[in-house]
Amino acid sequence: MLINLIIFTVGLLGVALVAFGAWLVLPAVGYMVAGAFCLLWSWLASRAAAQNVPPAPMAEDEGDR
Repeated sequence: MLINLIIFTVGLLGVALVAFGAWLVLPAVGYMVAGAFCLLWSWLASRAAAQNVPPAPMAEDEGDR
């Protein structure tokens, strides 16, 4: 459990540092990089959540025909 928290914290810190570094070059680029990371995180989280959903049971009339 602690290792998951450490991994998440290091990843979040890495994203913040990349976005901040891009912001130092040009503020607009920093916002775009942060937004891209947010979109990537959202996509990965929704994909992981979709893999944990059990398949729907088949209706009685949908058997092998």
